[in-house]
Amino acid sequence: MRREIEPRWVAEYCSKFYPGLTVRYRVPLGPVPEELVRQRGLEKALRQYRPWRPEADALVFAPDKLVLIEGKVFRIMDGLAKLPLYKLLIPATPELQQFTHLPVHMQLLIVRAVEPWVTLAKSVGVELVEWAPTWVQQVFMQRDRYWTREAVALRERRKEVLRRLGFE
Repeated sequence: MRREIEPRWVAEYCSKFYPGLTVRYRVPLGPVPEELVRQRGLEKALRQYRPWRPEADALVFAPDKLVLIEGKVFRIMDGLAKLPLYKLLIPATPELQQFTHLPVHMQLLIVRAVEPWVTLAKSVGVELVEWAPTWVQQVFMQRDRYWTREAVALRERRKEVLRRLGFE
């Protein structure tokens, strides 16, 4: 019923534009409660608290900087809002303490840059990166056809097949 578009897209982008560099995906950010660390130890506390920590789509470890990447096909405002907050969380992230001396560059991977996103991105220090392979462009264009009679019928057929297979 759901497609994972952005994780695959971000991974393709990182492999193409940051080859040879260390990249972590779905990076948990922010602190872990000290009480939990005292009770469980750091490693167990990190695992236990993970569901409550926000996750960046990717973090690239370049020699001279960290590149914080978020990919958004449609909800551009979400990415613009998240990235500056994620950047603020990096110094408080236990797993990233050895990298806090590096500057953080924020990139928002998008299909098409239009206003007001261009102006907003500049104002919060986010670089908009327009890069989308054909399969992402097709997903982007499908939204325009979402409510056509043909698209509705196709979704209903797909849902019926999934229901018959036991996925409800």
